[in-house]
Amino acid sequence: MLSDNSEEGGTAVKTYWILLGSFGSGKSELALNLALEKVREGPCTLVDLDVINPYFRTSERGDVLEPAGVELIMPPFALEKIEIMALSAKVYTVFAPGEGNVIFDIGGDDVGSIALGQYKPRFDQIPKDHIQVLFIVNPLRPTAADLESALSTLYKIQYVSRLDITGIVNNANLAGETDVSHLMEGYELVKALSRETGIPVWGTCGTPEVLRSFEEYAKAHDLDPAYIGKYQPIEIMMHRSWDKFLKEGL
Repeated sequence: MLSDNSEEGGTAVKTYWILLGSFGSGKSELALNLALEKVREGPCTLVDLDVINPYFRTSERGDVLEPAGVELIMPPFALEKIEIMALSAKVYTVFAPGEGNVIFDIGGDDVGSIALGQYKPRFDQIPKDHIQVLFIVNPLRPTAADLESALSTLYKIQYVSRLDITGIVNNANLAGETDVSHLMEGYELVKALSRETGIPVWGTCGTPEVLRSFEEYAKAHDLDPAYIGKYQPIEIMMHRSWDKFLKEGL
């Protein structure tokens, strides 16, 4: 019998954030930053559900998450130089009634999203206003370089994950080279994607400096706030660079 995660009888209900997108879209960066933001509000769990790409996984930043109070659930043997396409049984514990936020970082593209399908009966029990399924878009990656590619990726992911996407996120970036022009490119793409699908734009991501510049640009050029959403600042914690490697290692 499935757990009763409802508000009937005063039962507490968690809020679930499911981050989907293509490889290189920045799901893991957003997942980390969102977890560190939400844990300030109360209990927070980050579920690393990426069994596709071991090179970029949120589990690597347990050294940041756990001291902040974020519970981390990751695949068996993750970070132990053994890669097995298996999911932790602990994932089911996040569907128990309670308070706080649960963030799912999902593997790239539709292949990575297949892992979500087995949890559909659990997600079906969650009140609609307590679940956000976000499609992360980075137009500077091939699988979301234009409207046709982005639409194809969105529909494939939505189909295999068996979940309806509730929001689109502009996460246009070239790591440390990102500037306002890249967020503008993302703005135009998520606007077209939103108009085509009817899915609202949840937010626009970027480092604080780039976001400030983009916000000034948006006001000066009367960009539609509906296709910007909330400004979501991101601290880069997953980027691979030679300088970062020399300083901190992997």
